[in-house]
Amino acid sequence: MRFFPDIYGLAPGEIARIQTDLLAKTVAYAAGRSPFYRERFEGIDQPCGAGALASLPTTSREDLQSRGEEFLAAPREKIVEIVSTTGTTGAPIFVPMTRNDVERLAETERRGFAWLGAGPGMRFHMAVTMDNLFVAGLAYHEGIRRNGGAAVRVGVQPARRHLDLLRDLRPEGMVAVPSMMVALARLARENGEDPRRYAPGKLMLIGDAVRGADLALNATGRLIEDAWGSEIYSTYGLTEAGGAFHECPAHEGLHAHPDILLVEVVDECGRSLAPGETGELVVTTLMTEGMPLIRYRTGDVAFIVPGQCPCGRGGSRIGPILGRKAHRLKVKGTTIYPKTIEDALVGVEDIRNFIIEARDGEDGTDRLLVRIGSDRTDRPFVDIVRTAVFSKARVTPEIVVEPPASVEASLYEGGRRKPRVFVDSRAGIEEKSRR
Repeated sequence: MRFFPDIYGLAPGEIARIQTDLLAKTVAYAAGRSPFYRERFEGIDQPCGAGALASLPTTSREDLQSRGEEFLAAPREKIVEIVSTTGTTGAPIFVPMTRNDVERLAETERRGFAWLGAGPGMRFHMAVTMDNLFVAGLAYHEGIRRNGGAAVRVGVQPARRHLDLLRDLRPEGMVAVPSMMVALARLARENGEDPRRYAPGKLMLIGDAVRGADLALNATGRLIEDAWGSEIYSTYGLTEAGGAFHECPAHEGLHAHPDILLVEVVDECGRSLAPGETGELVVTTLMTEGMPLIRYRTGDVAFIVPGQCPCGRGGSRIGPILGRKAHRLKVKGTTIYPKTIEDALVGVEDIRNFIIEARDGEDGTDRLLVRIGSDRTDRPFVDIVRTAVFSKARVTPEIVVEPPASVEASLYEGGRRKPRVFVDSRAGIEEKSRR
């Protein structure tokens, strides 16, 4: 397996030539070794040249959930890791990885952390788990180490433990979900501490977007930047694809690594959209042995950023994930995604946590309930919350205020490794997601 770490500096035509060659090899490998793709590509010509990718059929999450074993393209004895998705949307997907797949994963994160500035002598506080089949912890750990940095594997711990380690070890970088950084800053201030005094200089924020469609920091991102004073880098990863997109120091979108992932944004019919147009993110894995994916519809809504990045690197960039296609809501004629509501709530003082729930409304549109965890229950506070949501999302949800501990228990109900902030209780979700 040969990587092309300098591919970003090549001319567009040379990048396309490398990608076309890798795509042809990927399709031939999948069709020859994966029962699923052997059937899917029967009678289809091998791809070559511009536009070849768009001529291939797409692969869905439902395909993986119902026919997962048929995607395996490597002998069982070559599998060295099995990881899985969280199961946020349906049953979890198990992903087999060979030794070369793990190397590919590590190379992806090596590049992302190198752009962040990781190097020898730097410590990175890792507030993510490496257990429970979670691939991201393994990926970040390898990315840090391969740049010569030291990984401080803290994982899932009480907030006070994280703050104590940040104060004692003074790491130069940190990997965490945005909500944790907000919660840690709140706890520090409640204890009379200024988090900027021991803040890491670089934050790799994972899981949720901290930038809006204009690529500027959203409410969550601004809260984190104001509290910590750190430089924020975003990343978006896909367990199924064994790869990720990374932000460079220009902070103008998330770079796709051209020799590791091919990226498209498509409409409802699977047709590729032009840069700047919003649709469903589709990825094709390159140089994957265990479970190659070709034109995999992620279910995430995004857009390709037009033009070349100011950093000078070639290849595609995507904007932040705007929401999940299946989570699209239609409330009183307004179409929104839960992430818009999350962005509104995170900026309201005295909200400790929250859950957004969608239910069927009597008028045929969606009904929205927001459970707020707060110590405040007065009417003015509820009005503040309602106004904040309306100003961002142009909808007025039902607001229920509960003790923060009650909401916290629901967020991690069933031993979840990630909090479930959005609960979809609507009937006929599949039909609604196509509207």
